[in-house]
Amino acid sequence: MNLLCVDIGTSSLKAAVISEDGKVLAFKRRFLLLYITENASREWFSTLQNVIKDLFEINKDLKVDGLCVSGNGPTLVTSTGKTMLWNEEVQPLKTKSLFIPRIAAFKDKLGAEWNEIKTIFSGPEFLINRLTDAEVTILPHERYLEAYWTKTEFEKCGLSSEDFEKMPPFVAPGELAGKLTHKAASFLTAEDNGIVDGLPVYCGAPDFISALVGTNTLVPGTLCDRAGSSEGINFCTEKMLVAEGLRSLPSIAEGKFNASVLLPETGTKFAAFKQKLEREAGREFRFHDLIDDVIMSDGTNASYDQGKYLMMQTALDVRNAVAKLRSAAKDNGIHFPDSMVITGGQCLHDGWNQMKADITGMVIYVTECPDAELLGDAIFVFVKMGLFSSIEEAASKLVKKSKKFVPHEDAE
Repeated sequence: MNLLCVDIGTSSLKAAVISEDGKVLAFKRRFLLLYITENASREWFSTLQNVIKDLFEINKDLKVDGLCVSGNGPTLVTSTGKTMLWNEEVQPLKTKSLFIPRIAAFKDKLGAEWNEIKTIFSGPEFLINRLTDAEVTILPHERYLEAYWTKTEFEKCGLSSEDFEKMPPFVAPGELAGKLTHKAASFLTAEDNGIVDGLPVYCGAPDFISALVGTNTLVPGTLCDRAGSSEGINFCTEKMLVAEGLRSLPSIAEGKFNASVLLPETGTKFAAFKQKLEREAGREFRFHDLIDDVIMSDGTNASYDQGKYLMMQTALDVRNAVAKLRSAAKDNGIHFPDSMVITGGQCLHDGWNQMKADITGMVIYVTECPDAELLGDAIFVFVKMGLFSSIEEAASKLVKKSKKFVPHEDAE
């Protein structure tokens, strides 16, 4: 079985065809142009169109048996396409919900238009709706309910029962959301590759959950660095860690927890630096070439020096985040690892990985599927289909490390 897995990131849409033995048969990423606007979601379908075209140009003989979608959360999208991204600042409320403060802020922002809105989706569910007409909300695990919403919590935070009715029902990761509609299939135009009317469309999960599965950060004592537009250092534990600067949530692994330190702008800052450099030079820079030049900067190029500073600052931020988690683990008598897995755009360059290893003092691994959200999506579906008995079993068999970066002895 081959799955087309799609992840909507903050600034790009990624897709891969993944086989049931965890192999990435084709991969493509396209950057989004509207991601800093309220119209962000309106380019997701057209970007998926182009990504699918790219994928099957890479391998024209590929056939897929289903499609699975994940994305960043708690991004919110109205049924008409108005978008509030996950990283837009909102007024905090007295609730454990990650969504309700954003829903309340979205309601205030839309004003009278809110009353005309039929449905409020989270990010990936909006694209699922455009593909299938289904209206769902992906709940990673029952233990996540208080991080999402209940009718009682809505009312406690000043939202009405009518507001609550706008929220689609919960479904689990890996569930069949619906079938690809004839209209959607006709736009995607890849019949020869299995993208046809009636193709099963499955639910992934919020991208950080999918990434934890795709890096196998499901075993107590494992650590991963999710490094994209934003960044998060995640630590799997047997019990919940509580400390200043930590976000602690249930793990998708039964009975386990995930403690994390969020670094919301590390990747975004470097992307802004790259765009500034391109505007000044009047040309586009390939990511790998630019990183090479920045790492080799010797102080004679002010722009490259700025980029090198940003990369080093990112590594220092990661080091500090690791230190917070290590300290919390020590206070709770929990062993802390000396290695971590890294996923996301930053892990695609060996030099950046080595810099992080040197500055953090951690051994760093990259997996065969470096965009771990996509493998995590596939794992959810494979488990639901009975190919594996559990998410933990599937991750232990399908997540494979491909590269290792060891801190240099003379690194500070």
